[in-house]
Amino acid sequence: MMNYPAYPPGGGFMPSPNFGLQSQPANHLQPGYVAPSLQQAISALTPRMYRAAHECRAIYGAGYGAALANLLGKVSFAVSGNFRIRSHNGKSTSLSLHIRFAGARLSGKTEAHDRFIAPIRKAMKGWKKPWLFNNVRPPTLLRKIRAGAVWSMLSMSEGRGHLADPLSRAFDELNELNDSNMPPFDRADDDDEDLVENAPDSAIFVTCVNVHDDKNREWLDEYGKIAIESGYVFRLLMMESDELAIEGAGEQQPEFALLDYDDRIAELIASGQIKLRDTPANRLPEIKVEPDAEEVLRQAQERFKFMASAMLSARDTIVFAVRLAANARRIAGCMHVFEGYKGAVSPDTMARAVTIAEFFGERWLAAVFPPKPVPEAEQRGLRLLDYLYSHACHAGMHAPSCRESDIKALAPNFGWSKAEMAKAITRVCGRGFAQVVPRIENGRRVLKFELLVSPSGFMSGHPGYPPQDEQDAGVLLPLVHAELRRRGVNGIRETEIVTLAKNMKWVPSRTKSALRVLYNAGHFHLVPTAINGRVVEMVELPTYPPQLV
Repeated sequence: MMNYPAYPPGGGFMPSPNFGLQSQPANHLQPGYVAPSLQQAISALTPRMYRAAHECRAIYGAGYGAALANLLGKVSFAVSGNFRIRSHNGKSTSLSLHIRFAGARLSGKTEAHDRFIAPIRKAMKGWKKPWLFNNVRPPTLLRKIRAGAVWSMLSMSEGRGHLADPLSRAFDELNELNDSNMPPFDRADDDDEDLVENAPDSAIFVTCVNVHDDKNREWLDEYGKIAIESGYVFRLLMMESDELAIEGAGEQQPEFALLDYDDRIAELIASGQIKLRDTPANRLPEIKVEPDAEEVLRQAQERFKFMASAMLSARDTIVFAVRLAANARRIAGCMHVFEGYKGAVSPDTMARAVTIAEFFGERWLAAVFPPKPVPEAEQRGLRLLDYLYSHACHAGMHAPSCRESDIKALAPNFGWSKAEMAKAITRVCGRGFAQVVPRIENGRRVLKFELLVSPSGFMSGHPGYPPQDEQDAGVLLPLVHAELRRRGVNGIRETEIVTLAKNMKWVPSRTKSALRVLYNAGHFHLVPTAINGRVVEMVELPTYPPQLV
């Protein structure tokens, strides 16, 4: 598992109480895969960008998702006029990003957009060609670019009309512009000989569009299939978020990091204007990437494949991973140039970019493949389990049990038939939170329904399907604690836990997957220990209270 980079002056892993759990369930991901959170994506930004994002949140109240997307988009525009970056095949590629942020109303989209684009508007006043586009039709946009608008951006704070406009689904043209290529002429341009003769062969086109999440959902429902077939949507860094803005400090807090951001943007814009007056967009200076950074990206691409394999076909999984890796390369180049780093892109910068791209990739999957409704049988299982544990807590029992026939007799109280109650019991038992076993009571054989442990991973109201390893972790956690208390020790061999879990008919891989979740959450540490001259893996309690995520 990749370690997320830390940088003392800023940009390190710094948990904040403002960050919450991701609101969307993870049923679009492979079991066992843990995606970077918004917290980790923000923390992975290089120092100047990290501080600017946090200051935008603190002063203007913008949500972190809106700040991240708009910051990356505006930085991409400024740096893409100065440099390109070398790709894995030795060719150079543009640093332009195509980003769409789909946020809830009052998510701070406007605040983030307006603040981060302000220094660009000021610096581009002397640029004679159109550079900022809003709701524009594809033929108009292409004519402007062919007439010399070789450094342009599609950006808007709300984008109310963008998703309804033809440009949002002009996939062939957007594919070409994403690669800095000029789309081929169509018959509408054939009569303009001057335009044909003097048209540039390359151009920089950045998109940073803010839209409403419900409109984005409607767009995906109507055009998502075509967008995937065209390949453009794989190039798009897309994030949906229901995060809301906060009340910022406003004028009560002075700007420091944002003023530094303004100065750096002004420098990059001035430099880009000079370069693009004499240099074609595809001939800009090239940034190289260190071999170790290429290896970081190569390993990340394999992780991207695993992330998408639950939802995409084998072919589309490869496309998804390659395009996301290409965006990670561009993000690394953007941060490298913005920070003013010298030489080639370092492994640390690439690792940061990979974290940010991986977060966008997971959000892309969540948007393109929204959570499925929970089946009624699953909902009944959740409700039954919640009822039984609530009853047990009131009765003071840790692991209550009762006759199976008594449980089935409660069906009318829930408005269920006995068959539906039987299915709910099957669901609870199938999740490993209860068992139906024969017992002898008063000399008679009866079937007992026995709850096993606290259902920390199978709670009522949990949206979607909880990942299996998280459910198993909820089962395993109290069992390991109970075994440690019984033995009076602080550690136990991992192999012993695997053996104990076989009593629940768990295979070793399932037990180890659940243990990994507990390790990541900080409940236990896996410590290599020498015992009788042999190194064994010990599962030990942490010396500090675990962070419950």
